[in-house]
Amino acid sequence: MRVAVNTNTAFRIHTRALKRAGLRVMKAEGVRRDALLSISLISPQEIGDINHRYLGREGPTDVLAFPMQEESEGRFLLGDVIICPEYIAERREEYGVDEGKELEYVAVHGILHLLGYEDDDEEGALAMDRRQREILGVAEEETR
Repeated sequence: MRVAVNTNTAFRIHTRALKRAGLRVMKAEGVRRDALLSISLISPQEIGDINHRYLGREGPTDVLAFPMQEESEGRFLLGDVIICPEYIAERREEYGVDEGKELEYVAVHGILHLLGYEDDDEEGALAMDRRQREILGVAEEETR
């Protein structure tokens, strides 16, 4: 399993922590050993453009997930998780995790989307939140 972290933002990023979080999710969810996951960190403007172009939604968001799940050059491409650190920093209290862990929390959320988890309704949102907490070892009372 491999996690590639691409940074296109001036925001300070702890890439090792994001890689570890990505590997934790993939291992916990039984993803193939030859899987490659891409995590990109971009500006509010860039994520807003992508959000509009591909999802028809206006404005920036915290995370977007684009599943691939296809073979390429001897690897299984799991997909792309795109994160906006500035957006997350402005809303850090909403995530209910220790300060500095917000990017990992959001990354896990995006990766779970790649793996088929949905949060379109209350039941799905609760299941996803529960799984995020399990994977990251975050107590329930610490979250929203």
